Amino acid sequence: MQDIQAEMHLSKRKDDGVLAYGFVTVDKLIRFPVQMRKYRDQNNEEKSFLSFPRRQTKEGGWEDVVHPDPEMRAAITEAVGEAIKEEVAKDIYMPEIDSVEVTPLKRPASHGSVYICGVATVRVGGLTIKGITVKQGEKGLFCSMPQYRSLDGQYHDIVYGTTKAMQDEISEAVLGRYKEIGLDHGKNLTEKSVGTKKPMEMVPKL
Repeated sequence: MQDIQAEMHLSKRKDDGVLAYGFVTVDKLIRFPVQMRKYRDQNNEEKSFLSFPRRQTKEGGWEDVVHPDPEMRAAITEAVGEAIKEEVAKDIYMPEIDSVEVTPLKRPASHGSVYICGVATVRVGGLTIKGITVKQGEKGLFCSMPQYRSLDGQYHDIVYGTTKAMQDEISEAVLGRYKEIGLDHGKNLTEKSVGTKKPMEMVPKL
């Protein structure tokens, strides 16, 4: 029996017909992307099917790249279904945020049109995550997880929630605490009025 591994993520968009997307690996040797898509049949009932990778031809049409045998297709569909169930379960049984500490920056640091207004520490699921930044952009406040800068100059998250719900819970907790201490939309407070530690240093390059 062949070893089939599926890594799936729930789609954040609700209007593109994609329920989940990810990759399937067969026997740890062959890997390809898949999508679980939804549609409505003639009776207007919502159903789903597994979509395998396709590519556009010179004539403008589309052709399948991966053609699994019926038995293999059934096994892949089952593995993908189990992976999607695991992702759904993550959102149902998410750990609660135990504590949030926000340290304001007296002088927000500017990175182009984005300002770093504060640094946060979050304790969740037995982990203490430091170096979460509160930023002010053109569209308002948002959070960035701890990052490092690679050799090509790009920034990458060191630690992050594996689901949108988990990431949103961390972000909402940090921004909520930030607003509670009076730092909403770039308004500065002194360290004494906030009652937090001195600003921590940013995560060093790896």
